[in-house]
Amino acid sequence: MIPAKAGKPSLNPRELVVAGGAGRLAGCLAGTGYMIQHGILRDMVQAIKAGAPHLIEGQRGSGKTALAEALAEGCNLPVFYLQGMKGLQLEEVLYTWDKDSQAAYVRQAVESGMPLAEARASQWSEEYLVLGEALAAFDYAAKHKEVPILIIDEIDKLTDSIEDMLLQLFGRGIAHVPRFGNVGVSDRSRWPIVVLLSNNIRHDLSAPLRSRCVYSFMDLPTAQERVVILKTRVPEASATQVRYVAKLLFWIESIPGVVDKPALREGIVLLEAWVRDQVSGRITEDVLLEYLCLIAKRENDRRYLTDAAARLEKDINSVDGAIDRWVDQEFGTARLELVA
Repeated sequence: MIPAKAGKPSLNPRELVVAGGAGRLAGCLAGTGYMIQHGILRDMVQAIKAGAPHLIEGQRGSGKTALAEALAEGCNLPVFYLQGMKGLQLEEVLYTWDKDSQAAYVRQAVESGMPLAEARASQWSEEYLVLGEALAAFDYAAKHKEVPILIIDEIDKLTDSIEDMLLQLFGRGIAHVPRFGNVGVSDRSRWPIVVLLSNNIRHDLSAPLRSRCVYSFMDLPTAQERVVILKTRVPEASATQVRYVAKLLFWIESIPGVVDKPALREGIVLLEAWVRDQVSGRITEDVLLEYLCLIAKRENDRRYLTDAAARLEKDINSVDGAIDRWVDQEFGTARLELVA
């Protein structure tokens, strides 16, 4: 668990949306630098009100993980985080027992005079129960007033058996632990805020799991949305720097040979680098090549972009009516004189 920041109040997202609606939640996210899409905001409000897991699918770079992290940061919530991957076991998701400590307890109890059957029965106590990340979030919610957030990233990498482990938890808020009892909280109004993130490329999630969730598909940001997000996420960047990064992302989309198009994540990294290194003025081919490693993620993509660097230099230094207008609107600037 990643605890909430000490000394800062935590906000209950359910109380937030009931009192202030979608606008209050959007403002909370914007305070972290995250600009949420309207449709996703609408769906998230419904998920929060219903107490249901929010399953968000979308392409890499659409902002899914950043949204979950922004919700946790904006509301200052403790975070339980589970990374989807092959090989996850029951103990990492739900629970396991500390068998070494149990064995030591039984041995010591018998040595002190306790009957063996009684010692064996009493070893199945909370003291020796080790909770996995998902069940720990529901257990925390049961025991604390503070609402936690459970993020399962790349849930499409989970196996069928792991999915099945989650069905009872996401359907009833509790999981039954043999020899111990139920763990979690059945009162849906006290459930953790559960956000499930999927690229929908590795494994098709089952119908029973989907049926327990509020569903959203997150589109990649439009060129206009990218301008707003770049300015918000890197507030120290100049209008010129945001303008060039937005145009660069836009023009790379038109290069058919590039397999992994740089997404907003790469754009933010590049913009931060240009701010750090005080890159300003005309963006030359040499500048593009110097920072190419930040946006090209495959060998062939890098070759394509290297070959296209001269063309990209021309394109991003040219007037683009739409992008230039959006940047001017965001920064309140007059349009720069660009070289055609």
